Amino acid sequence: MQTTNSTAPRPTRPVRSGILTLLAILLGIVLAAALVGLVLLSVTGWLRSPDETASAQTSSVSVGSDVTSDEPPQTGPLTEADGLIPAGTDITAGADLPAVTRLDPALRAAVEAATAEATLDDQPLYVTTGWRSARYQGQLYDEALATYGSEEDARQFVATPETSTHVTGRAVDIGPLDAMYWLLEHGPDYGLCQTYANEIWHFELATTPGGTCPEMLPDASHLGG
Repeated sequence: MQTTNSTAPRPTRPVRSGILTLLAILLGIVLAAALVGLVLLSVTGWLRSPDETASAQTSSVSVGSDVTSDEPPQTGPLTEADGLIPAGTDITAGADLPAVTRLDPALRAAVEAATAEATLDDQPLYVTTGWRSARYQGQLYDEALATYGSEEDARQFVATPETSTHVTGRAVDIGPLDAMYWLLEHGPDYGLCQTYANEIWHFELATTPGGTCPEMLPDASHLGG
């Protein structure tokens, strides 16, 4: 008797073809998402205002060596850029040095006018110090602290960088001694006043020309100096 196999052969499943199809579908999705992203970026850029675009471009530019600043370097020895006047140099308010060019313009003009009149009286009037950088003022304060031994005593003669009127360009020290006395007498004609009782050399623009100077403060610790 002939027997037959009743179990039919199963068809082979196209596994590789299915994987390729799936990869193709995934690749299509990725490409479509990328295309949508590019379209959105283009639309956003088109809608952005010119000012916003310029601001975005500016913010992406790093600061380079071409950027300049009026502030002196914060390291190394003090220089004229800090307001230092070379030792043995007699300068007037007309000098082309940061110590005077960075003074408050009204103060500088008043000192120049007073200097011209003092010259007519045969009295030289020199600027011994004017504007100072915060670093310069800080060094002077540290030296005063070492000399007097306490902040209370040091600040009677040298203010901190945060309170100094030299750092803001609103004070000038003058010399020689005869010029100090001359400016005490004639300074109010130009609005110039001695502001600290213990600093005969320290003058500020503290009144209107021809006005009355305010009462002097005892020392620099009461405001700045």
